Parts: sequence; C-alpha cells; structure tokens
Amino acid sequence: MVSMQISEEVRGVVEELKGRGYRMTPQRILLTKMILETVERHPSLKDLHDHAQSILPGVGVSTIYNTIMMLEKLGVIRVFYLDGKLYIDRARPHVNIVCRDSNRIKDLDGESIKDVVKVVEARGVKISNPLILIIGDCGEGFRTQAA
Repeated sequence: MVSMQISEEVRGVVEELKGRGYRMTPQRILLTKMILETVERHPSLKDLHDHAQSILPGVGVSTIYNTIMMLEKLGVIRVFYLDGKLYIDRARPHVNIVCRDSNRIKDLDGESIKDVVKVVEARGVKISNPLILIIGDCGEGFRTQAA
C-alpha cells in the first residue's frame, strides 16, 4: 500500500464519512485525498481515473465515480456536466469560466454570483446549488481578478 500524508481537510472529511457510517477503506481514503487535492483544477472523471492509475493501478472508473458521489452527498464537492463529461468542483458559490481555447476551467470568486442569484430568486426560483458556467475563449491575458 502507498504511504500517504493526509491533510487536516482530508482527515476531517474521512472522520465525517466514518461518522455517517461509510466504511473508509485505504483505497477510499486515497481516492478522497486525490479528489480533494485536485478539485481546484476541475478535473473530469476521466482525468481522475487517469491520475488514479498511477497511484492505484487497476482502480475502476465506477469506484472513483462512487467516491465522487459520496463526497458530493457530504457537500464537500459538487459535480457538473459539460459536453457529456462529469467534472468536479468545490461546493462554494462562484462562477466557472470555461476557456475553450485553453481547455481550462477557472474560478471567478467574489461578488459576481450574488447579483445573478438575486435576479433569479426574484423570478421565483428557489436556488439550492448555484452553479454558473460561462463558456468562451479566454485568451492569454485572462485574469480571474480585476487589476
């Protein structure tokens, strides 16, 4: 088995899952660690599977998918689908900028989502999980924060 250093975040998530009755095998702990360490890059299920093969050769896509769904149910991450692929993301309100020209997804944090949520809620929508995707060509000068 691979030796691993576990961050406080991972340790807390593992303890929460144990408390909810999940059996936390070494494989599941390692996958949880990998998912939480890469979530900021918005990896797809395929990306996670490819990465997992270097750590846990032979791990199945379904095992990774089930771990993702377990973490989403806990509220640690969220998933979204784009072009038929599953991606993971942090479970905090923000805007995702999908840069088609670089095949990257970048976060735009801050106040940007609050105005959109207000407008949508004013129209009677009860928002449970705000997720905004803006798709475009970002160019090389794209910054997630204003200068």
